[in-house]
Amino acid sequence: MIRPRVSRFPARKQALAAVAVLGAVGVAATACASGSSGTRSASASATTSGTRPSPPRTSTGPDSPSSPNGQNGQGSPNGSAGSTGSSGNTGTGTTPPNSSNGSPDSPGSPNSPTTPGAPPSNVTTPTAPGYQPPAVPRTNSDVDCSVAKCIALTFDDGPGPDTGRLLDLLKAQNAPATFFVLGNQAVKYPDLVHREYAEGNEVGNHTWDHKDLSKLSAAAVQDEINRAADAIAEAGIPRPTLVRPPYGAVNDTVRAVAGFPFIMWRVDPEDWKYPDPARVADQIVSHAKPGRIVISHDIHKTTVDAVPAVIQRLKQQGYTFVTVSTLMKGVELRNGQSYFNRPPAATTGNGQGQGQGQGGH
Repeated sequence: MIRPRVSRFPARKQALAAVAVLGAVGVAATACASGSSGTRSASASATTSGTRPSPPRTSTGPDSPSSPNGQNGQGSPNGSAGSTGSSGNTGTGTTPPNSSNGSPDSPGSPNSPTTPGAPPSNVTTPTAPGYQPPAVPRTNSDVDCSVAKCIALTFDDGPGPDTGRLLDLLKAQNAPATFFVLGNQAVKYPDLVHREYAEGNEVGNHTWDHKDLSKLSAAAVQDEINRAADAIAEAGIPRPTLVRPPYGAVNDTVRAVAGFPFIMWRVDPEDWKYPDPARVADQIVSHAKPGRIVISHDIHKTTVDAVPAVIQRLKQQGYTFVTVSTLMKGVELRNGQSYFNRPPAATTGNGQGQGQGQGGH
């Protein structure tokens, strides 16, 4: 009679049992390790795949300003691009009513209802003073705009291919302007950013890539502003201390964490929407008043084409062209406050009331 094979090899039976036990222990250990380090595993996976975001920068005060390619979303008052999330130096879009003619505010403008909010605990709230006047005198910086008939031309979304030609025109006419620069364009055209400042103009911050700040988290708002400031400083000029929020869109969170004054505008020729030099010039000249800030975009050839007529006609009316800082000399610019023009003499000491008025981009 032949016995079952298992009973003939007792050692083998014990070995198989031991292997089974060890396997069960291994499975349990793996499950335990996986459960206790899920966050670390996810982080490692993200790092390996190259998608791990870098930590947001935080603003701690003043450093040393609107945008050429501007990834403008649909409805952008700045109109660098016409479709939602698109990027480019040209295009069309839709805009709130022209702020220069007294139209009501539109959604997303500085005067629209804001969503109450405060920066989360992991965000550094910037400290005063934020704004500092340019260390090096700008062209026409000795003008007293509380007396003189001043106006400030500002150009957003650049630099762009026509910015060099614009700088030639401004220099020839002794008409300084303020350029609110996009960080991603500063990386693309650092020599033009440097030239803007070197020739007596002012350079401000228009964020990194023209996102609507009112739709971002506090940390993301700071990152948009600080990345742009870094890029502008890398062009060899002081870090900007004036900010123009894309679309003029701010809310309580943006005001709390941005760390700088917001420079809006009172005259808007909608040059992104109407690429007609004659119309652009007419709109600017017809809505010009002493102390006003004019917005336009140096990324549009037709806008640069309009500048000679604007300068000539306004000079004939007795205007002096100045940078925003010269226009606001003697005004206490406050972090998180919006400024549309030089305030009347009664309010120049505290900057109050500058957030009132018609909308912005």
